[in-house]
Amino acid sequence: MPERDWMKKGLWAGLAMVVGFIALLCLVPPISRDALVHHLAVPKLYIKAGGMVELPTMDWSYYPMNLDVLYWGCLRLGSDMLPKFVHFAFGLGTAGLIYRYLRVKLGGIWGLAGAFFFLTTPVIMKLSTTVYVDLGLAFFSLAATLSLFRCREKGFPGWKGVAGAGVLCGLGLGVKYNGLLILMLLGLLVPLLVSRTVPRSRHRDAKAIGFGLVFVVAALLAYAPTGVRNTLWTGNPVYPLYNGSVQKIRKVGVALGRKTVTPVVTAPVASKKPSLRLHPLQMRRLIYDESALDISLLPLRLFFQGQDGNSRLFDGRFSPLLFLFVPLLFLWRKVPDAWRSEVGSLFFVSWIYIVLALCLTAVRVRYLVPIVPHLVLLAVYGLKLSVDTLHQLSRPVGKKVGVVCLALFVGYGLWVNGAYARYLYGYVKPLDYLSGTVDRDGYIARYRSEHDAFQYVNQALEPDALLYFIYLGKRGYYCDIPYVPDSGGTHLDRLLHEGGALRTPKAMADYLKRKGLTHLVINMQVAWPFLQENGRPGDAEALNRFLMSETRQVFSGRGVYVFALK
Repeated sequence: MPERDWMKKGLWAGLAMVVGFIALLCLVPPISRDALVHHLAVPKLYIKAGGMVELPTMDWSYYPMNLDVLYWGCLRLGSDMLPKFVHFAFGLGTAGLIYRYLRVKLGGIWGLAGAFFFLTTPVIMKLSTTVYVDLGLAFFSLAATLSLFRCREKGFPGWKGVAGAGVLCGLGLGVKYNGLLILMLLGLLVPLLVSRTVPRSRHRDAKAIGFGLVFVVAALLAYAPTGVRNTLWTGNPVYPLYNGSVQKIRKVGVALGRKTVTPVVTAPVASKKPSLRLHPLQMRRLIYDESALDISLLPLRLFFQGQDGNSRLFDGRFSPLLFLFVPLLFLWRKVPDAWRSEVGSLFFVSWIYIVLALCLTAVRVRYLVPIVPHLVLLAVYGLKLSVDTLHQLSRPVGKKVGVVCLALFVGYGLWVNGAYARYLYGYVKPLDYLSGTVDRDGYIARYRSEHDAFQYVNQALEPDALLYFIYLGKRGYYCDIPYVPDSGGTHLDRLLHEGGALRTPKAMADYLKRKGLTHLVINMQVAWPFLQENGRPGDAEALNRFLMSETRQVFSGRGVYVFALK
């Protein structure tokens, strides 16, 4: 008992240190990419407009807004650091759900261990210091899953508990579109749980189908505010996802609704060569020259490799501690009956999600955050099973070897998490800002090369100017002048070309003036090397002639230039 008390106190102290550490990193101005592109930039534009308005130049403004609405309120209060704490609060809420669930199932120490594992996972630490929304989706995904577990424990007595779980799932979908996968998986899980819980005499099959429908309908109703908004604006409730398919369906529906349909006769046209569409894993193999073995080992590599800002290494980091689910697979026969249903459900949700995510989009650790809490629960279950199995071993040598191996692996995982925390502190450098060594603008400019240019345009340009961003990464939050955000090299390509032909400098100027644009903000550190190395013949010279003859340079700093149209 004294040993357990010592462990509890140690875990509580560790949790307090982690929470304090993350809170310290939140006390600096926001510099994360998606915050400046979307999660703060869009609410800032809504405040200027006096309400939620359509922003056609920003596809990301149609994304779900459940957390962004909270950030909107924070900006109205005058703080753009407070949204970090709102996002972190969802991380703490998720840790609380993990602790409460494991405390009941395994005991208080294991609940504390689960909360500690979650908050010290590198990707969770990173996201807790940013104005993103991933932790909100993780919270609602876990809450929905645990609600279904409670319904199973009660024997699915009625539909209200299932509907409540569906509402939680729908709220997660209203945070981020990744929630569609969670909705699909939990929607499939409901009939499975019902069929394994309800006896045949209580209309098991009918309840399995009915409760599954109740769950999905409740989730869609909770998502309805976003779905209705997007349908009214674009005709697609999940815009911009699947927009081509939705528009085709709408056209077919309109055609079928007409009383008479005039047949259309078209002349035969030359067949077009089918465009080559590569699977995301094929793209990865092509870009990073990975072998078939590398691709097949991706689910394993996710736990042991990872680096921020490196897309080849998943642009983020998991934790080796999450790999502790493995004993559950090798010792499945020893898993207590009381665990089996929920452990199997956690495996079902987390690993099908991982496989689907790897196959549907680029491999990014952040895209897998919704199932990190599920993986944490599996890791704690695996650790508990390993400890119990070692205690039952009769051979002292085998027990000692097992304990040493388990301790070394846990120690390695904690070392990885600690090393990442040290890296994150060195990257954020909060004391430089908090001590006054660097002011707010100087701190932001350290990480965002365009910030000096934004300071200039905010002070020097009239409010009715309109900026054209080129290779700024769409980051417009710190720009107070109206702007058209860029999208990769699209802006530059449209400026230089009309169809396949290269525009003249005057034609380029006319193209911009027809759109009401007055200034260009160009990151030359990116744009110029791109034109020279990857552009079409004559592109670099054409841009230079245009800038020399049709614009005047009004600012340059950190490789970012501001040009005014003559």
